[in-house]
Amino acid sequence: MKQNTFFLLIAEDDPDDRDMLRMVLKENFPHWQYYVANNGQLLLDYLTNRPLDLPPVSLIMLDINMPIKDGVETLIALRRCHDYTQLPIVAYSTSKTIQGVHTFMQAGGTAYFQKPCDLEEMIDIFSGLSELVPVSQSR
Repeated sequence: MKQNTFFLLIAEDDPDDRDMLRMVLKENFPHWQYYVANNGQLLLDYLTNRPLDLPPVSLIMLDINMPIKDGVETLIALRRCHDYTQLPIVAYSTSKTIQGVHTFMQAGGTAYFQKPCDLEEMIDIFSGLSELVPVSQSR
């Protein structure tokens, strides 16, 4: 029986954060597949044109403050698409404001994580993300 694969999409505009995300994923979650876009619009473009041989998207992680299309705008666009109405979509941001969290969750977000200060915290966040996805996709 073919096992489903955990497929994570990330939109993050900061190059250092993208590099750290890739490193943590490669070293600690080698069985996950992932794609990292530089902003929300590029993530939406990727979803429109992504290769058909990839597994279904398991979870999307969005930075809130990005140029071109921020995390909330991207979330709203995703929730309008039938394929992504039930998909876990989480915020990953430096913003601590209650308003930012509230806006994201009101737009249909699943969870909100503050960007961690160290690698151990980031690993903990990713471990928690896998719990948001049905077991059949998280292997």
